[in-house]
Amino acid sequence: MGDGFMRDIKIVFISDIHFSPEQDWSQCIWKYTPNEELPGLLDCFVDIVNLELKPDMIVELGDRIIDVDEARDIDNTRSVHQMLDSRVACPVFHVDGNHDFVHVGKQELAKLLHNPILPFVRVFKGYKCIFFDSLDPMLAGVGGSVSDEQLAWLEYEMNNDDLPKMVFSHHPLNHHEIHRNFLIPKETVPLMKLSNSEEVISILENGKNFLFHAAGHMHWWSFRVSPKGTYLVNPPFSAAHPERTNAPGWFMEADVRPDGRVDAKVHSIVPRRVVGDFTNR
Repeated sequence: MGDGFMRDIKIVFISDIHFSPEQDWSQCIWKYTPNEELPGLLDCFVDIVNLELKPDMIVELGDRIIDVDEARDIDNTRSVHQMLDSRVACPVFHVDGNHDFVHVGKQELAKLLHNPILPFVRVFKGYKCIFFDSLDPMLAGVGGSVSDEQLAWLEYEMNNDDLPKMVFSHHPLNHHEIHRNFLIPKETVPLMKLSNSEEVISILENGKNFLFHAAGHMHWWSFRVSPKGTYLVNPPFSAAHPERTNAPGWFMEADVRPDGRVDAKVHSIVPRRVVGDFTNR
C-alpha cells in the first residue's frame, strides 16, 4: 500500500492519447490526431520522464484510444500499455475515458492495463490517491456521471483518515470556458464536465485534507483554485490543430507538497519546451 513516508512528490499526467492507427478519421474531430506520429511521440515522452523529469508516478487520465471495435480496441489498449507502462521507470495508474470502454468492458480494461478496477485507492509515499470512475454511467457517448453508490464510497474514502488526498478521473469537475477550443464541437461542450460535479466537489472539499483533483477529456489545459482545493485539467497528448500534423505531445508535470501546494508545468514535445506554468500558492 505504500511506505508511509510523506514528502514532496512529482507526478506526470498524460491523457487523450487516442491511439487507433490505420483508420480514416478525416470526416470527424479525430482528423486532428495524426496516429502515425503517436509511437514516436510516446518514445520521446518515455525518454523525457525516464531521463529528465524522473517522476514518482505517472497518471494516464483516459481516452488512450479511439473506439473502433472490440478486437482493435483490445489491440490498441495493449499497444499503449506496451509503449508506456512497460518502458517507464515509475508506476503508472490509469482511469478510463469515454472512448476506452465502448467495446471493451471495464474489467477487461483493468486486466489489459494491469490496473485495479475503478474505483480504487492507493496510498503512495504517504499520499492517498483516489481514482474514481467518471463513467458511472457514461452519458451520450461523451459525458459522465457518478452513481449514488460510488458517491458514498468517495465520501467514505475522503473522511476515513487524515492523509493528504489526490483525486483523479477522466472528466473534469469544473466548467471551463472553451468556446475558442476548435477541437471540441459546440454540441458536446455541455458534456465536457461531470454531470453531477457539484455533488463530487462538495464531497471532496468537505473531506479531510483534499489537495487537488486532476482530469483530462477537455482537450484543453486549465487550472482552477477554490478556497478548499485545486482543479487541474491535462491537455491532449495527440491533438494537432489546424495543420493535422506535428502533434505537440502536450502533457503536465506537477510537483505536490503535503501542505497542498501544487506547482504545475505544461510541456510540449514538438517543439520541446515548457509552454506554461501554474502555482496555487
